[in-house]
Amino acid sequence: MKNLLKLKNLYVLIAVAGLAYGGYYFGTQSTETSSNNKTLELTTVAINKGDLEKKEEYNGTLRQTNSKVLNSPMSGVATYIPKEGTIINFGEILFAIDNKPVILVEGSVPFYRTLDLNSDPGPDVLQVENALVFLGYSSEDFLPDETFDEVTSNMLNQLYIDYKIETKSEVTAVEQVAINLKQTEVESIEETISDGGTTLAEVNSKKKTLDDAIENSTKENTAWQTATNLIEDYNQQISLLKDLTNPRTIAKSEQTRKDEIKSYEDLIEEQKRIREMEEGEGSVIDGAEALAIENAQKAYDDALKSYNEGVDAAEALAIENAQKAYDDALKSYNEGVDQESELTKAKEELEELKLSAKSETFSPTNAYASESPIIIGSYISDIGSAVSLNSQLYNISSIGIEVVFQVDASDQETVSLGDSVEIELPTDERVPTIITFIDQVVTQTQAGEFIEVILEVLNPNEIEAYDQAPVKVFVTTEVSENVLFVPVNALLALAEGGYALEVYEGEAEDGIFQGESGVDTSYVAVEIGVFTDGFVEVKGNISEGQIVVVPR
Repeated sequence: MKNLLKLKNLYVLIAVAGLAYGGYYFGTQSTETSSNNKTLELTTVAINKGDLEKKEEYNGTLRQTNSKVLNSPMSGVATYIPKEGTIINFGEILFAIDNKPVILVEGSVPFYRTLDLNSDPGPDVLQVENALVFLGYSSEDFLPDETFDEVTSNMLNQLYIDYKIETKSEVTAVEQVAINLKQTEVESIEETISDGGTTLAEVNSKKKTLDDAIENSTKENTAWQTATNLIEDYNQQISLLKDLTNPRTIAKSEQTRKDEIKSYEDLIEEQKRIREMEEGEGSVIDGAEALAIENAQKAYDDALKSYNEGVDAAEALAIENAQKAYDDALKSYNEGVDQESELTKAKEELEELKLSAKSETFSPTNAYASESPIIIGSYISDIGSAVSLNSQLYNISSIGIEVVFQVDASDQETVSLGDSVEIELPTDERVPTIITFIDQVVTQTQAGEFIEVILEVLNPNEIEAYDQAPVKVFVTTEVSENVLFVPVNALLALAEGGYALEVYEGEAEDGIFQGESGVDTSYVAVEIGVFTDGFVEVKGNISEGQIVVVPR
């Protein structure tokens, strides 16, 4: 029915053109008119040859892509937000909280972790290095990779200086405390390994270790306990930083104290994660181990009692025996702890702390990754607003443009992914698009059943940015290749039925018909085929390049 209506419209168009043209022709044959009379001016066109596409017109809606709300990655006061409608390109500032800017960089991986010289390789490191190259902070021979090294740290430092982001200038007090603690641990292990004897101080120290081991033996392993100890140390440092009666605390600025507290809090969270992973990994004392520990404890107690009453050779021997019993029990309990490996691990941790102390750090709050520049939409929070973590700032969308329209479910075979489709903008400009999505689910409405189709505008940067604007969509449904075609109004309706073209044998100047119809022209019957955009396919005793008469 749809095609019949289209063909009927063609017939009406041809009939109107034929009546107008016929009226002109027969009127000129019956009477001479003056040059002042209004007549239908005739023009000429050449018969063309090529591909003729039949197109179906649909109503569509043009919209911007990837519309969503941008959230704040930190708490504070919004000190900078771009104007609505601003296009933010890579390297420009999206917003600032407490005057700390967030930079837009190209990428598809959301920033989710802090990066420094201790970070494991990953695609987020590559994304940061690509951004540094794009922004001009690399040397010509630098090749981005997934490893955060000193070159990355140095490039970040230069970027932070330019964007007025706080840089890593020296080792902080918090970092120095952590380094000192780890250095003491390393030295203690080294001393234990090098000293084959056992002193009274070591006996007392190991008594406490023995008590702790008995208490925690059925709980968690050494790594868990180390994490717990570090958490306690870090909490103590936080308490000192919050103590405003402490002269060293007062000497620091409020921002410095906040930063150091934040650093300790991050360290606490890291140790908590370690402790969670290590929970349940401790050894369980069996009967033999429990007996060994009990014997060691008894020997130790006897030795200590004798020592307190006055140490002599026999008492020293008792202490030595107690120490040996304790060491044997502890060795059995820990299933053979390797002090050399502990030393290696402690040294590695010390090196990591030193690297972290001198490394420029990339925080997820420093940048926002997007695959395209961003258009600023309506505000949710304005400049001066107090925002919390994940507070909504404003609406954003990418600069990409797409068109959505509906096709009758019975016509879904006329569209395929990757097909080229032309659209007409509100300015009457026509631009190319490509089909990127065809919904597989049919939408039922009172008007019928439809499927949704989405088009991607191929050159969004070259057209004005529209959103929710009506457009016309022209889908090619049929293509006649290498055919002859003329304007529809070149067709003449014949009295006996069918159509003809008035072929002019002379030469046309400036496209104006200068001859006399019926004398300088002849009528050639033709058959019609596909018609579109004001043109129609014609078949008959005609050829490409012949001149035909057309009423203007």
